[in-house]
Amino acid sequence: MRRSVARGRMFPQSYSTDRRYGRLSLKAIGLFPLMWSNADDQGRLCGDPEEVKYAVCPNIDHITKADIPDLLQELQKNQLILCYDTPKSVAIQMLDWWDANQKMQWAWPSDYQPSEGWQDHLRYKKGAKEVVTQSWPVSGEDSGEDTIIAQVSSNEVSGEDSGEKIYIPLTTPSITKTITKTITKTINSPERSGEDSGEYHGDTFEPGSPSKPSPSPVISPVKLLNKMSECYRIGWGTIKASNLDEVIPRPPDGRNDAQMRDLAKELSSAGGCPLEYIDQAFSEAAGHGKYHISYVRKILLAWLGVAP
Repeated sequence: MRRSVARGRMFPQSYSTDRRYGRLSLKAIGLFPLMWSNADDQGRLCGDPEEVKYAVCPNIDHITKADIPDLLQELQKNQLILCYDTPKSVAIQMLDWWDANQKMQWAWPSDYQPSEGWQDHLRYKKGAKEVVTQSWPVSGEDSGEDTIIAQVSSNEVSGEDSGEKIYIPLTTPSITKTITKTITKTINSPERSGEDSGEYHGDTFEPGSPSKPSPSPVISPVKLLNKMSECYRIGWGTIKASNLDEVIPRPPDGRNDAQMRDLAKELSSAGGCPLEYIDQAFSEAAGHGKYHISYVRKILLAWLGVAP
């Protein structure tokens, strides 16, 4: 579901020592963080003074509707915002938005066109079966204009979507460049026989599908925990020096067992996780010498598009 407001944003701590912010009047100091918390995912909001008053600070009597135009001019003069015209209306761009929000997991398009020379960063769900990204990640690790559209086809039975969910990771530990200029990928629903453990295709991980997909997308915490325990004991087992083909199971200690239990509950509450993802995440961690459940957790949450 698209969000019109960037909920849950924290006002950057850096403004406490920012000279631009320190030069503001008391009313501008009070207005600016309220504008920040009401901006959309691209850091924009309507620039009409009346709209700013009633959308941003309707119950703050110290800032009146008549004060807004001068306060916006003050904020722009100190290079904290940019007011500009769009076909829809006057818009406001928070100029430090992407410097402060580089760890965002999702960013929907704005209702307002960007100002000239401004780069939007997009990663959003376009309907139930598509994930679109553009100029992502925000950190600039990938240059150029890049777009990914992931489509998942499925058979519809009695109006229900039985398709396989596919998640596009922001990054994975084994990938240095996440996207090419334009990639369009279509994943069919799991109908083939045999088991496919999944593989990497270019920049994204395409999970395989089991021979008998579960009728429910949600896998119980018990099944997830059992799978993680298996991967820990066998996948991270110690190879016996005298026989390289023999793997000695590596039982988890109490701490790791508790971490896996918590992770199983977290994944289940987030909508479940394909068991193939768990196999791949443990293998990915082992390949980097990171035998830690916390590392596996970061990989899985990134692939599932869940904020850690």
